[in-house]
Amino acid sequence: MLLAARIRPIVVTPLSLLILSACAQGTAYGVSTGTILSTVIRAGEAIGRADSRGGSSSGSRSRSMPRSPAPSAMASRVLATADRYVGVPYTWGGNTPESGFDCSGFTKYVFAKQGIQLPRTSREQVRTGQGVPLDFGAMLPGDLLLFAEPGEAISHVAIFVGNGEIIQSSSARGGVGYLDMGANGAEWYVQNLVAVRRLPIN
Repeated sequence: MLLAARIRPIVVTPLSLLILSACAQGTAYGVSTGTILSTVIRAGEAIGRADSRGGSSSGSRSRSMPRSPAPSAMASRVLATADRYVGVPYTWGGNTPESGFDCSGFTKYVFAKQGIQLPRTSREQVRTGQGVPLDFGAMLPGDLLLFAEPGEAISHVAIFVGNGEIIQSSSARGGVGYLDMGANGAEWYVQNLVAVRRLPIN
């Protein structure tokens, strides 16, 4: 009698899914940024776009997020500014509403509107402000959240809105919009959150 072997399922994750929310500068595995971007956009369309304030098409939550305190007056202004640009398309290297935004172009532009100057790239923005623990209970609305895959450089940045929600410019989601990090479909963000920075707005 043969014993049933323990077989682990093989999970194939296309490169496009590994970088669905990335806003990295440069290339990945020798693939051009144009190829990556077009692949990511196609993958995002195939998965289905989230609504402007939802994290996933299904809307169901896979993890509980702590309630956040109300934003400070300055953080409220930052978040109101960010909200004005929901729907602006994603553009690699873009840094204005007219040209479109990439992730760090969006955060730089939004904070500049409130008199706070940030460096241009997410890899530089991770060195700004004050460090905050990687704990949703410690985060405040207006904090910068930075993401990187294991062993890789920072590749994405977003603004924490509160209650587990972020606002960002994402290639996979087509541009500026909200994402609930507690929702199904937000696993990449939760798994690859590597830094939280607090700017002088809280």
